[in-house]
Amino acid sequence: METVTGGPTAAGDGPMVTVGVDLAGHTGTTGVCRVTWSGEPRVEFLPARSDEDLLAAVRSADRTGLDAPLGWPIAFATLLGAHQSGAALPARDRYPRSEHGSGLGNRFTHRLTDDVAWKRTGAGRQRPLSVSTDKLGAVALRAADLMERLADGGPALPRDGSGPVLEVYPAYALLQWGLAQAGTYKGKDGGPARAVIVPALEDGLGLGLPTPVRERCLRSDHDLDAFVSAVVARAAALGLTDPPRTDEERAAAAVEGWMHLPRRGADLAGLRAPSPPADRP
Repeated sequence: METVTGGPTAAGDGPMVTVGVDLAGHTGTTGVCRVTWSGEPRVEFLPARSDEDLLAAVRSADRTGLDAPLGWPIAFATLLGAHQSGAALPARDRYPRSEHGSGLGNRFTHRLTDDVAWKRTGAGRQRPLSVSTDKLGAVALRAADLMERLADGGPALPRDGSGPVLEVYPAYALLQWGLAQAGTYKGKDGGPARAVIVPALEDGLGLGLPTPVRERCLRSDHDLDAFVSAVVARAAALGLTDPPRTDEERAAAAVEGWMHLPRRGADLAGLRAPSPPADRP
């Protein structure tokens, strides 16, 4: 189907529209899903052939959930600056221990939001990848470029999720909703898990996905993640995700980005509530 290139709905002009983007370092495995939250939500997949497709999709929405880091660890940037100038390297500083054992990692490898989200979900071995030392960095580079282009020469879009784009992590969203499975839902081996997750999402949201949409979610974790990302964007618009709350979190989120998680055990059916005015944040 064709992408919509117009702006989001104006307050009172129509239902809220959210988009989810499962961003990859290249176009081939990127997924884009749009949900129109009318009486019966309309779910559709959009083209993801190029960055122009992604920009058009985001601009068609009131809120977009982007499955990609929106920044790098502050300590990592400090380390690079010191290394480049020949100054003394900053001391390694680990995140504090939690009930899961040691902290997530040192502050060069992981952002504050990674540590907070990992501890909040109780994800244990399912740790966020490092945006500074893993291939996830290629995704972050693409996200940074998209965010700059979305700003269109104006002020930079906020990275803490208070603007039209928020950072999401679908695997952790599923944990928060109680829909995560014992086995992975990723790749070819994830088919059995997706076969449980997709109908559970339909039941929780009280909707029947169109057959082509359901089949794509069952076949591809990228498309499923895009759908979940669009649902998390709706949760954020309704105030049902956790923003940064402390001074430390707010300061870090402004630079490193902030992963918006649905609140633990939140009722998915609540996302079908009437939309608030659909002004752009």
